[in-house]
Amino acid sequence: MASHGSQSRDIAIVGVAESDEMGTVPHKSSLQHHAEAAHNALEDAGLSKGDINGLLTAGFSTLVTAEYMGIQPTFTDNTSVGGSSFVIHVAHAIAAIRAGYCDTVLITHGQAGRSTRARVPVDGNLPVAQFESPYGLIGQPINYALACTRYMHEYGEDKTRQAMSEIAVSTRKWANLNPKAVMHETPMTFDDYHNSRWVAWPFHLPDCCLVTDSGAAIIVTTAEKAANCKKQPVGCWGPLKVMITVS
Repeated sequence: MASHGSQSRDIAIVGVAESDEMGTVPHKSSLQHHAEAAHNALEDAGLSKGDINGLLTAGFSTLVTAEYMGIQPTFTDNTSVGGSSFVIHVAHAIAAIRAGYCDTVLITHGQAGRSTRARVPVDGNLPVAQFESPYGLIGQPINYALACTRYMHEYGEDKTRQAMSEIAVSTRKWANLNPKAVMHETPMTFDDYHNSRWVAWPFHLPDCCLVTDSGAAIIVTTAEKAANCKKQPVGCWGPLKVMITVS
């Protein structure tokens, strides 16, 4: 098998799609968003679910997801490291295909996070219940604020703040080009960003992830199979080591 640092030009992304509805969708479950996104990605690639023999997801058991969607994979991966899970999944899909475990991989995620917002009970035996939650360390903005504060200390607050504002404003700019985006037709300037309310210093509200009901999926396969798909494939040219490190 190729080393982790090798290029991945023999692997391609052939299908990309989102669920049919996004935003606040109280009548659909997380699994329904998974299934819709997967169906749409298959349609985008010109494939059927019978072509899929690898399934990667996070948040739900891959076995439950596969059964719900009627897929019988020979390889599954349930790696979950938060929002960057699906970047890692692309690297894992490439590695699995190269190792011969599968040849066409579906990476999918679905979440009814806005309509079913409820605090999950925490096992009192876990360190988080003993040393974090009682002192207010609850929620991702607070958790990541610690790392961001340290980054500011190392590299300078002004430079970091400018970079954060660039990310928030440019993300909103792209959202305004996407009719399905929650913030479509809701522009934001740098002044809007800097004048927005704090959530957990040093994070303003626009620094934080929008919790929505939605799903998305991509399909990764070999270059040989990609040549017969519906659309022009996108080669995975990044080295696996970089994909995993960046995420």
